[in-house]
Amino acid sequence: MKKILCGIALLGASATAQAQISAGTTLFSGSIGYSSQKTETSSTFPNSVNRGSKNEQFDFSPSVGYFLADNLALGVSAGATLNRERTDDYRDPNGNYYVMGTDRKTRALTGGVFARYYKFVGDKVALYGQLGGGYQNVYYSGYQNGLNYNYSNRLQGFYANLTPGIVFFPIDKLGLELTLRGASYTRLTDKDENGRYEGRSTNSSFEFGFGLSDFRLGASFYLGR
Repeated sequence: MKKILCGIALLGASATAQAQISAGTTLFSGSIGYSSQKTETSSTFPNSVNRGSKNEQFDFSPSVGYFLADNLALGVSAGATLNRERTDDYRDPNGNYYVMGTDRKTRALTGGVFARYYKFVGDKVALYGQLGGGYQNVYYSGYQNGLNYNYSNRLQGFYANLTPGIVFFPIDKLGLELTLRGASYTRLTDKDENGRYEGRSTNSSFEFGFGLSDFRLGASFYLGR
């Protein structure tokens, strides 16, 4: 009887030991996302007009961290987001109504630090929360038909975000991640590169991404686990 109890205890201890990420482990992680949205607008005033727009976005976020304690990692992260938004150029057959088409491109680069904590809900699955912050640089440019007008601008500042996620471990050293965009705060300083305005303006914003379109797929590698 004592041998059976000892065996059960050893199995329980073994399962508990496996359901964690030990201090000294190195984390390599990354997520990638792509979204595309197309809309069409119809109007009968003052003439029949059909107008379309398309928005495409690609983002990639690699990171590397080190576990200072069991299930707690600190590290550095980077990110790149590319976005393009286009609308149609339209004139009605009689030439009485004109809609200017636009083409706007945005590139955002980030770099910062993060802390991530894991909570295992089984031997293979863990929930985690990640708190991060750092520097952000946003550049956008665009073109408007009709006016034959090109414009560009740059914004620089800092960001902070809180990202929830879930990770599945098919093997100890590999994790498959599903994350949400979560909550974020940005504070950016804007300077018009076309020289139309003098001085700078600062903008702050909160964003929340908890919808189906805010999911991101990723993979993580745990060296030394």
